[in-house]
Amino acid sequence: MSVGAHRTLTISPSAVNFSTSSKSAFGDLIRETVSNLIAPFRKEYKDWPWAGIAVVSVVCVGSYSVYKLLPGSYRQFYMYSTAQYVEEYNKALHTYKENLFSQLETIKVQKGAKMSVVEIGIGSGANFSFYPRDIVEVVGVDPNREWESYLTDILKKNRHVKCPELLVGNAENISVIRESQVDAVVSTLTLSCVKDVDQACREVRRILKPGGLFLYLENVRSENVVIALIQALFTPFYKLFYGMSLIRNIPKNIEHANFTNFSQQLFHANGLTFFMAPHVLGVAKK
Repeated sequence: MSVGAHRTLTISPSAVNFSTSSKSAFGDLIRETVSNLIAPFRKEYKDWPWAGIAVVSVVCVGSYSVYKLLPGSYRQFYMYSTAQYVEEYNKALHTYKENLFSQLETIKVQKGAKMSVVEIGIGSGANFSFYPRDIVEVVGVDPNREWESYLTDILKKNRHVKCPELLVGNAENISVIRESQVDAVVSTLTLSCVKDVDQACREVRRILKPGGLFLYLENVRSENVVIALIQALFTPFYKLFYGMSLIRNIPKNIEHANFTNFSQQLFHANGLTFFMAPHVLGVAKK
């Protein structure tokens, strides 16, 4: 099944023009760029004020590194390294994912109809092998159009899954999908990456049918103070290169999302680096 159909849900800001003869203008540009890069995790570091200097230093060094890599090279690095990582991630969390996706089989659909699922942050399609056989039609949502070639390849290996469409956009705005439209929404390592977790949860709840399920598996901040400290120090690197935060309190976001009921489990994933190991797995019902 082709994933060639695309719709743009959000419009990216125009690219910044770095060509200028004015040192003052260039300085202003650098300051604005650094400020914009710091902004996404200012809120998350409000309880860690001592880490401010470290954050600024890491962002400055990282920004220069990305600039030297150039956008095209960085894109290739990001896509390849992410695809490699999710393979190892699937091995480490195979049992957890199997248990999570088995919840889809509890959803009742009309006889002869396929279950409608939206996967936010679908990426390279790493979850396709976990979907129940021959009962699911998945619509993917992801801000990166470049994943299309990866999705095409993995669909050939998982023919039991139908993915008719890739919506290019963000989880916080899935306005092309009508209210109460889908049976389930899936998120793995996506709430860890979105800019606004609460808004993403509101969108998930909006598009779910009454009784629909939200399945999620996410990185979270450790309850261990020492590990949480290390996560706080490493988050700027993951934020900059992968858009991922290691210090979010996803369980709290779910509690405040007005789902009818939910169940969630905090655990440490074996086989992952210790500061990447804290996770939450859960199912919420509209």
